[in-house]
Amino acid sequence: MGCHVTVVTSRGERHEHELLDADLDGWDARKAQDWLGQEFEKAGCVPTNPVGKLLLADKILCLAKTQDEAAYAAPSGWTADLLRAAAAAIGRPLLTIDLGSHSLGY
Repeated sequence: MGCHVTVVTSRGERHEHELLDADLDGWDARKAQDWLGQEFEKAGCVPTNPVGKLLLADKILCLAKTQDEAAYAAPSGWTADLLRAAAAAIGRPLLTIDLGSHSLGY
């Protein structure tokens, strides 16, 4: 199942991306979650939850904020992989990554 991903920047700009089934080939939920976890650690991100529990949403949002927001206008390389991994991990047809409000919607 494909996914329509919207990235909302801290300035309110919206970047819409249609990920087709072919774009998500090879990205099942487990692989996506593993990739997000590894990249989270590599980036030196820290959990936002004061209890220390690391949520999937935290991984996606913290990693998304490590990139220059302009990269979401035409994502490639690592940024494109982040969107694929987020879509596969969430597993819904719609996903909004709101960098300004630090929230996910689906």
